[in-house]
Amino acid sequence: MSETLSQPTHDVRLLYDLKARMRDDIKLSNDVFLPRQPGRYPTILLRTPYETLHEPHIDWAVWWAKRGYAVVLQDCGGRFESEGTFYPYRDDGPDGHDTLEWISTQAWYDGKIGTSGRSYGGLFQWQLAPHGSPYLTAMAPQVIMGDYFGDCHRIGGAVQWTLTGFATVIFSTSVSLMQRGATHIFGNSTYYRHLPLIDIDVQTIGRKVPWYRDWCTHTVYDDYWKALDTEARLQDVRVPVVQQAAWYDPYTASMLRTWSKLHQHRSDQKIYVIPWTHHLPEGSKLGDLDFGPAAVVDLKHEDLRWFDYWLKDVETGIMAEPPVKLFVMGENVWRYEDAWPLARTRFTPYYLHSQGSANSLYGSGSLTPEPPGTERPDTYDYDPDAPVPTLGGNNSTWTWMKFAAEPIYPGPIDQRPLERRDDVLVYSSPPLDADLEVTGPLEMVLYASSSARDTDFTAKLVDVYPDGRAIHLSEGIVRARHRKSLEHVEFLEPGEVDEFRIQMAPTSNLFRAGHRLRVEISSSNFPRFDRNLNTAEDMFTSTRMQVAHQTVLHDQRYPSHLVVPVIPR
Repeated sequence: MSETLSQPTHDVRLLYDLKARMRDDIKLSNDVFLPRQPGRYPTILLRTPYETLHEPHIDWAVWWAKRGYAVVLQDCGGRFESEGTFYPYRDDGPDGHDTLEWISTQAWYDGKIGTSGRSYGGLFQWQLAPHGSPYLTAMAPQVIMGDYFGDCHRIGGAVQWTLTGFATVIFSTSVSLMQRGATHIFGNSTYYRHLPLIDIDVQTIGRKVPWYRDWCTHTVYDDYWKALDTEARLQDVRVPVVQQAAWYDPYTASMLRTWSKLHQHRSDQKIYVIPWTHHLPEGSKLGDLDFGPAAVVDLKHEDLRWFDYWLKDVETGIMAEPPVKLFVMGENVWRYEDAWPLARTRFTPYYLHSQGSANSLYGSGSLTPEPPGTERPDTYDYDPDAPVPTLGGNNSTWTWMKFAAEPIYPGPIDQRPLERRDDVLVYSSPPLDADLEVTGPLEMVLYASSSARDTDFTAKLVDVYPDGRAIHLSEGIVRARHRKSLEHVEFLEPGEVDEFRIQMAPTSNLFRAGHRLRVEISSSNFPRFDRNLNTAEDMFTSTRMQVAHQTVLHDQRYPSHLVVPVIPR
């Protein structure tokens, strides 16, 4: 395999605040980093709402310019030096399309343009792609989704509150998520617990935010959300794409699904999944685990192989590799695959069992591949005023817990502090006799009833180590009103058993011999998800709470189970 890559041989110059005129006559600000030697160069475009001259952006742009690329950093419309009014998602497609056309008129343009960026920097790429620009050559989006309703703001019907609330602040101000002192304003317990949700903009920054109010009033997957959904327009994507996902990012299921749909029609689609979170990787240690030296990833190097191939016609060997590259946690190795889910997957049900007392780590809950017989159901009370806290996991921002002096970040965190609660049902397998690989999508099929007309059910998969550590792997949630559809609401009949299918984050983990699989069932994961107040009232304007009495069944008629993607070895 060839590894001929561009080298950092160029000095760099900056063209500051070049203005590009959009179709609506708004002028957007561009900072262009170029090799100092005059000439034409392949271009990489990054659009951001977080300011182009933010230090990480400058470091990134200089790195590429030293390797013979022209790099365009553009402030989104209405942000920092760009004119206009910022409205998330809405203008990124047409503005990105017009920006490519502007680049094509520049003296340093050589005929090829790639797009790059993570999070919002990936989002704009998916908004841009269906516009079919003749100037777009290749894309490299990272840690982002295409469906802004079901995969972002309303996962399982619940409000992904850490994302939705944070976006309201950071997209309306110049406050950085990581800025010193920011937690005095938002990202703290007072901020998270504020009710009603619709007023968080006024409470935090003193004014109403129009697009946040739109998010709050469009409470089902309607025409507003469908107009933004780029996953529904994948048939219009006609360029090679490499995606970077992460096992502890919220959007990996969406990215793997997008890759799978595109790969059916195009052979130039790639995806790789790293053992990290929404943020840039910083080494091999994440949360309570160290994934070893193989886990250390230089994302720029991965993208350099991609863009050198597509923008410079350099043979880097990347297209000779299988299209899917996964890090298998537990074994801590990389592996190439040809499909997702893996073609050899054995989807295996692991059933919940107990003697009617699976409450907490000290209860009688168990988890086995054997179906249940006659078993008593488990019960617990969910009080929205005392929700189960978010502790690491598949999140994109920090959270707080009462016993923590510092913010808690996403990732593989020991869940035992939560498993001591009686409103968390805990089901553990016996210690494994042999290694068990679990790689793929996860679904919890739960049969339950509630005293409330609307409530939530959550599920979590945990790897239990021989020393007792209960390391988070995957989580999911379903809001009862949306258990059948995100396009309409159907409330519960209190006391009646219903089926709840909880789509959980995908994972790849080798459960070593002696480890145990564990499933946690509860009704809250706060503040990653907003608290269901159990009243069936409007979730953004209501403030009234009530306790819900929950019953989880696991017997012959109602065999609650986790569908586990087992990979034969």
